[in-house]
Amino acid sequence: MSHDPPGDPPMSHSPRRLRRLYEPLSLLQTLGNVRGWRIRAPDIPQDYSGFNAIKSHRSFVDALAYACAYKKEPAYVTAVALEKRPEEIVVWLAANKNVEDTVVSFAQDVLRIVQWLARNPSAQLGTEDGQQTLNLLTSRVLCFNAPKIYAYYEQVMRAAPQVIAKLSNGQHEGNPNVANLKHWLSQHLQRDGLQLQEVDMAKLAVISHNSRDTFEVLRNIAMESHDPHPFERLFKLLGKLGKHVIMSKRIVEGAIFLRSDFARGMRLERVPASPELLLPFSSRKYNIDGISNRMFSSNSAEKQRFLARLRTIWDTSEWDKNLAKKHLAGKSIVHAELLILDHFEKTGGDFLDNSDKYIGCSKPACYLCYHYICNHPGRYIRPSSHQKLYMRWRLPDISITEPNAATRFKDQEQILNNLINLVRRELRNDIETGVGKMKECPDSTAGGTSTMFELETGLEADMGSLSFQELRHQIDPDLQYVVIPDPVSSSSSASSIHSRSSADTAVSGGDEVEYDSDGGVVV
Repeated sequence: MSHDPPGDPPMSHSPRRLRRLYEPLSLLQTLGNVRGWRIRAPDIPQDYSGFNAIKSHRSFVDALAYACAYKKEPAYVTAVALEKRPEEIVVWLAANKNVEDTVVSFAQDVLRIVQWLARNPSAQLGTEDGQQTLNLLTSRVLCFNAPKIYAYYEQVMRAAPQVIAKLSNGQHEGNPNVANLKHWLSQHLQRDGLQLQEVDMAKLAVISHNSRDTFEVLRNIAMESHDPHPFERLFKLLGKLGKHVIMSKRIVEGAIFLRSDFARGMRLERVPASPELLLPFSSRKYNIDGISNRMFSSNSAEKQRFLARLRTIWDTSEWDKNLAKKHLAGKSIVHAELLILDHFEKTGGDFLDNSDKYIGCSKPACYLCYHYICNHPGRYIRPSSHQKLYMRWRLPDISITEPNAATRFKDQEQILNNLINLVRRELRNDIETGVGKMKECPDSTAGGTSTMFELETGLEADMGSLSFQELRHQIDPDLQYVVIPDPVSSSSSASSIHSRSSADTAVSGGDEVEYDSDGGVVV
């Protein structure tokens, strides 16, 4: 269902032009849907005067987006950006498929806690009220995200037996770190011989977070093993069990460091998701010969060389059948981070810092979102990317009557040109060099007028005047605290949830973790 007002015609790129992107893109995906190594977001120069503010800003929106994506499914991939208005900060939420009301309710609770911290300068991570607030937020985040943590737990349960068998072959006998790991797995992944349930995930998350040193032996063994993948995968999955504890801490750190902005007031709003649209393929022309004809001059030597190389990789008649079966009925959506980017292009809103136009996301950007953002003239901050290519993707929708429609459409035309050239170049290179599929990253874990924006009520103006007990009662009087124990070893305490002093409020660097690629959007 479209969100455009009745009679509001879209500004659309022609299907023929869009096919120039999607046709070679489908061939490229068949050759390998991972288009390169992971890309990290650009570093902030440490000698820059605003280093801590920028790092806190980016960390806050990434962590909030991750906390809102409470299910490990493509629909729940979430993006967050902060808009600075004279009277308040607006927190924009978008998801691949509309932000649910339950997510809005959860995010409102998080922002109530953030505003309480912002308006109570005595609350620091090294003070009692700061620690109580961190525990309250962590409990809310872990309980809300139990479905996602449980999905990781199930993956751990499938991955662990193979690793335990390898660790029990006698080669590692006498290694105390291996013995500690095996004991941890037997002690914490079940209760009374039975598999854990969603209700157990908050406790498991905290235990996993504070047991990170125990998991390090997996990484060490992987570096020495001829078959490192099982050890690497289990190491990353165990780390993800406790990742929400780290994200909760980052939200609190951001609230403390950015309190002068957040104390003015905060409002939560959401950008509705795009409707699903069919991919622009023509059933009559969607085959290898047709695609190559549109990529090259008719009967050119380059075309013949391309087809000859293609036939050495795969039987083209079989490829035609597979393409038609896989993509002709496929549908596209606008990914969450592009929904937010286009909202700012439409409204001309100011970011919290217009020199750091950063959009947080619950996962790294896909291949196409990454290149869209990099090619956009708006100078948005380049995101991290897992470089996975998804066909279930499209440019943001634009309607004729929207603000800045002509400028946005012109920008899209140039970006589309750049994407077409990029995809064709990579396809030619893959065919010419016979490049095989890259190994996938472990599943670390994917327009409208102002009437399409669903405004949420602003947070209570007197949040700062509440006592901590009143704040807790507002969040949920029945919420069971998750007890955050002391870390299991002194070496992990530097990055534990208790480790920050009241004087050190910049985002911690010891808790660096990779963002998930949960919810990669597939057809």
